Amino acid sequence: MDRYHVTVVGDSGSGKTTFLREMHDTFPGLSIWIDDTDAGGISGRDLNDAVTVYSPADARRATASRLRWVCDDAMEVIDHVRAIAHDYHGRTGYPVQVIVDEAHRHLPDSKKESSAKVNTLAAMLHEDRDKGVKVVIASQDPQDFYYPPVKQCKYLVWVGPPSTFHRGFIRYYNLKDLDGEGLPSDRWEYVVIRPTEPPSAVYRSETKEVYG
Repeated sequence: MDRYHVTVVGDSGSGKTTFLREMHDTFPGLSIWIDDTDAGGISGRDLNDAVTVYSPADARRATASRLRWVCDDAMEVIDHVRAIAHDYHGRTGYPVQVIVDEAHRHLPDSKKESSAKVNTLAAMLHEDRDKGVKVVIASQDPQDFYYPPVKQCKYLVWVGPPSTFHRGFIRYYNLKDLDGEGLPSDRWEYVVIRPTEPPSAVYRSETKEVYG
């Protein structure tokens, strides 16, 4: 999954953030976690291996390969994040990963707000994989996404058991049976899915305690 966009879905307490921390820690390039403080869910403790930055200047000065970009709203900094990701890949040849939690708030179910023409995060999903940039969008509420940019993700990772309000998303992606085994039934379990038709489970495991 290191080269392709990914959607990560999980209810509160499912282990979703633990899975994201592992992705952040093990990525073979520059990983930028946009810590949108409006979204909550993570803290300095969670990303204490990363250099914390607050501005484009901070990010450009940083020499670490793990950045925690603290902001009030991810969409206020996403253009800067994209520019830095392009510059880094162009300069070093290494890939860049950008993690956006609670991403349904930034890709709401509205063409007017979430088309690639007007929304930088959507544009990154549509256009940037060939530029060495991988986007990870995560959400507790995936049914609130505008689906066209989400469908640019080659992999869907489901962490923990689904909730009742996930039914619409599960139905849309035909995930109910999923190779006869279905979605995870316990917290911390996850399944990596190719959202083809029919969808297929390519890997099942549990999140690692060290990232919890």
